[in-house]
Amino acid sequence: MGVNMSEDLKKRIIELFHEKSKGDKKMFYIRDVTKWLPDEDRHAVQDAVKVLLEEEVLKYWSSGSSTYLILAEFFPKEEPCS
Repeated sequence: MGVNMSEDLKKRIIELFHEKSKGDKKMFYIRDVTKWLPDEDRHAVQDAVKVLLEEEVLKYWSSGSSTYLILAEFFPKEEPCS
């Protein structure tokens, strides 16, 4: 995958996360992301998501039994202990 294609795919993934995160749902499975882009190679989408995780645009969030992807700006802030 070329650099330009990768950058374009990353931008599209970020835009889709913003679009899909407008409602109450902010956390998605990787398979949700690949379904949003049916014309793209699943592995290319997964690779772009990995880069976005490394760049901290996206973050993993775990419920203990499931792991989700979430935009970093919506990541739950930890409550300070009093």
